[in-house]
Amino acid sequence: MSPTLRDYQQTAVDAIRASIRAGARRPLLVAPTGAGKTVIFSHITAGAIERGNRVTILVHRQELVDQTSRALQAYGVPHGLIAGGRTDNRAQLCQVASVQTLARRLGRFEAPNLLIIDEAHHAAAGTWRRVVDAYPDARVLGVTATPERLDGKGLADVFDDLIHGPQVGELIDRGFLARPKYWSKPLIDTKAMRVSMGDFAIGDLEAALTSAVMGDAVTEYRQKSDGLPAIAFCPTIAKARAVSDAFRAAGYAWDVIDGTLTPADRRELVAKLGDGRLNGLSACEIVSEGFDLPVVTTAILLRPTKSLALHLQQVGRVLRLHPSKTHAIILDHAGNLHRHGLAEDDREWSLEGRPKAKKGAPAPTKTCPECFCCLSPAVRICPECDHEFEVKDAKLREVAGNLVEFSREEVKLALKKARTLADFQEIGKQMGYKPGWAHYRFTARNTRPTYSYKI
Repeated sequence: MSPTLRDYQQTAVDAIRASIRAGARRPLLVAPTGAGKTVIFSHITAGAIERGNRVTILVHRQELVDQTSRALQAYGVPHGLIAGGRTDNRAQLCQVASVQTLARRLGRFEAPNLLIIDEAHHAAAGTWRRVVDAYPDARVLGVTATPERLDGKGLADVFDDLIHGPQVGELIDRGFLARPKYWSKPLIDTKAMRVSMGDFAIGDLEAALTSAVMGDAVTEYRQKSDGLPAIAFCPTIAKARAVSDAFRAAGYAWDVIDGTLTPADRRELVAKLGDGRLNGLSACEIVSEGFDLPVVTTAILLRPTKSLALHLQQVGRVLRLHPSKTHAIILDHAGNLHRHGLAEDDREWSLEGRPKAKKGAPAPTKTCPECFCCLSPAVRICPECDHEFEVKDAKLREVAGNLVEFSREEVKLALKKARTLADFQEIGKQMGYKPGWAHYRFTARNTRPTYSYKI
C-alpha cells in the first residue's frame, strides 16, 4: 500500500499539477525540512510512471540516492540507479541519479519527460545546470526548503513558478516537527571578517573558532543537552576535528563526518550516532542538507554564515520528530540566530531572491541576559527562567474587544503559579502570544528531555 499523504502534502501535489496545467514548465516547491518533500515527489513520480512517462530524479549525494530509492520502493515504483558503483538499469522508466554521475554519462540514457531536482537551490550551479540544459524538452520540478542560492540570489533563471508549502511554525504547531529551544552566546566576532562569494571567508572563520569557543561549546552542551545526540557545524575539516577532540577530551563519544570519507564510512558514523555509540558528530558541510536522522536532538552552530539558506538547512537537521524527543535544541555560538532569526519565523520567498536587509532594521531575535535563551523580539518574559524584559508603556492589552489591565508584575506572578495547559493558554491570550506558546511553555515547565537509543 502506498503511503497516505498528509493534507498539506496533498495540497502541494495539487498545486504542482495546477501550476503545470496553467502553463508552467519548471515549477519550484518550497517546503520545510521534515515536511516530506521526498514523499511528495515520489507520489508525483508514481503517477507519472503510471502514464508511461520517463522520470529522472536528480540528487547530489550517495546518501540521498539511497533515501530516494527507499521512498520509491514504498510506492512500488521500479527504478534504476545512476551513481558510482551501481549497475545501470536503463530499462526502467524511473531513474534516481547522482548529479555528478549523470553529468559524466549524459547521452547514455533516454531523455526524461519529467526531471525532478531535490535540494533545488543548487539548480543554477554548473554541474546541475549542465544536466538541466541537456533535457530542454523535459518538464522540471524542483523541491527545496530554501528557494535561493547560498548567496541570497534567486532562482528565476531556472524555475518559472514558486509554489509555497507550509511554514515551519505551522508544522510545529500541528505536531509534525519538534518544537525548538534556542540558546545563543555568540562568541565569534565577524565584524572584521572578509566576505568571499557572498559569505564569510573560510580562512577568517577557521581562525575565529578558537579553543576558548570550543571549550564553551562543550560546557553549554553539558549544561543544556548532556549526552543527547548532536551535530556540531564547523567551518573546515580541520576545525571539525579540533571540535571533536574537545568533546572527546570532555568524556563524550564524538567523531568527525566530512566529504573526504567514503559513503560507507559516513553511513557507519550516522548509524553509530543513531544507536547511541556516539554522542555527536562534528560536520563540515556534509550534513547541512538531506541528512535524515530524526533522533538527533541538538544542533551546535559554530560556523557563522551570511547565508539564510545555509542557516535554515543546519537548524532544520534537528526538527524531525522522534519518540525520544520532547523538543529540539539549538546552541548558537556563531550569532546566526541574531543574523537570520528563528526556524519558525514566517518567511516570504521569491524567485527573485532575498532583498538586502536595510541598515538599522531591528534584530530578528533577542537573547535573555540571565540564561542566554534566544527568543523572538515580541516575547516579554523568558519561558526558561522567567526573566522579565523591560517594555515601555505596554500595560494594556486588547482582549475580545475590551481593554484590560494586565501588568508585567501580574504576568510574572501568573507564570510562576501556572501549572496546567489552560493556565498557560490564558496567559498567552492576555499577552497576545501565538497559540503554540502555551504548549511550549507548559511542556518546558512540566517535562524534562528524555532520550532512548532505540530508533
